[in-house]
Amino acid sequence: MGFFVSPGVYVKEKDLSNLIPNLATTTAALVGWSAKGDVDNVMLITTPKQFVDEYGQPTVGQYFHYSALAYLENGNKLYALRVHNGAKYGGVKIMQSAAVDANAAIDAGASAKTYQDVSGEDICFEVFGKDPGTWNNLLGVRVTNSDADEYTFHIEVYQTDADGVESIVEDWEVSRKTKIDGYGKQMNLEERINGYSAYIAVADNTSVADTVMPKEQVTTLDLALGSNGSALTDPYAEVSTGWTNNFTNPDDYDVRILINGGYASTGVQGAMKTIAEARKDCLAIFDMPYTQISSVISMVTWRTTTQNYNSSYCALYAPWVKVYDQFNDIVATVPPSGYVGGQLAYNDYVADPWYAPAGFNRGLLNVLGITTVFTQGERDTLYAAGINPLQSFKGQGNVIWGQKTEQTKASALDRVNVRRLLIVLEKSISVELYYFAFEPNNQITRFRITALIEEYLDTLSAKGAFQIESGDRGYRVVCDTSNNTPAVIDSNELHVDVYIKPSRAAEYIQLQAIITSSGASFEELIAKGFSF
Repeated sequence: MGFFVSPGVYVKEKDLSNLIPNLATTTAALVGWSAKGDVDNVMLITTPKQFVDEYGQPTVGQYFHYSALAYLENGNKLYALRVHNGAKYGGVKIMQSAAVDANAAIDAGASAKTYQDVSGEDICFEVFGKDPGTWNNLLGVRVTNSDADEYTFHIEVYQTDADGVESIVEDWEVSRKTKIDGYGKQMNLEERINGYSAYIAVADNTSVADTVMPKEQVTTLDLALGSNGSALTDPYAEVSTGWTNNFTNPDDYDVRILINGGYASTGVQGAMKTIAEARKDCLAIFDMPYTQISSVISMVTWRTTTQNYNSSYCALYAPWVKVYDQFNDIVATVPPSGYVGGQLAYNDYVADPWYAPAGFNRGLLNVLGITTVFTQGERDTLYAAGINPLQSFKGQGNVIWGQKTEQTKASALDRVNVRRLLIVLEKSISVELYYFAFEPNNQITRFRITALIEEYLDTLSAKGAFQIESGDRGYRVVCDTSNNTPAVIDSNELHVDVYIKPSRAAEYIQLQAIITSSGASFEELIAKGFSF
């Protein structure tokens, strides 16, 4: 109650319109090696073109690109991280206008795009590729249109294509001073270019007065000494570190699908499994190692002995798939995790996460083929071991033909659709329950929580998330004195129990043909149980 000191009408507002938010269910994450792309940050990629612009075209034998582009066929939100081993920036040094020395390439390959202090040289600023790699060496710059009165000049960026043809790709009007142009935009070369250019970054020599102008470059000066670095000395360890350092905290990146991307080792998969189990809001999609797909026995042995996981937050798929690589004009054999992740996105687009992402309706793969076509007995063996087979059906396509998690205990959570239902339910409700923290643990608060969750679960129930039998709703919410006893309340806790009957997928369909005599009554036979 407010402190009123005189008569009047006092207006107050109280917002009781809490809603449980919709949850993005198809956001994916991927870590892998690339010859191009940002090395300092996880990048949000939403289209195949954006991915190729950032990370370049696929490299044969490397699966980061294939997995990403496969996911982006149906998904539209991918957090990607490039790992590398000693990749270096190509660069050039632009001299001061009065310097005797000409503009030239950086003396040594740079490990960072910062000003290289070369003793005895009158350097004005330096230009690098925006991220390291040999692709830098296809870039060149010209410094033109110097205006000593306005302290402005242009940095033109050129790129040479595969045929050796040079073309201008960017033109920046900048200044070494901190000043605003006629449109109210900052002209300082570092402020204007870094983070905005698709090709270059610049490092100014701040020890030189900002009134000093650069030496013009009338012909293209090529960036040099960019390097992809060495092969990953321990790719699985470095990729594992990339996963652990960037995706462990759910507050950093909100993702639901972790894509293995061909790094099918227990090191990488163990890191992904740990992340998924700790976060409890995502599913890790694993590839079978290529060296194991030659036989069903090898795959089962690897799954049950080498990997030997027991987790409902992971799912394993085999074998590998064959796709057409339009960039290299080859048929490539690639891991399936990117395509499976894309089908999860398609599944949620045409249905909901609690539908099984498998079968001809929601599991059809856009690939040329698979490396092994299994028999029924082989599929039985794989599925019993917790391996989801990809199968080719003649004339009908290539399809995901399983949806088991890697949980070994037989329960509802040994299926992908049930685990994804629980991820959606738990994450969505948890987000909204934060608004009830520090509220009084009384009947009013508990009633509001119950009503809020029941309204949300009614929506899910109407969409087929639960098994509904005998007129029940497929769920029940308990938040009252039965689970909030005086001892619980005195411990400053509030308990909410949600019981659900998750929807189950029809994976085993039995068709019976029952032959009767000519005079038989179908109704009598069915009533007597002869149909079973």
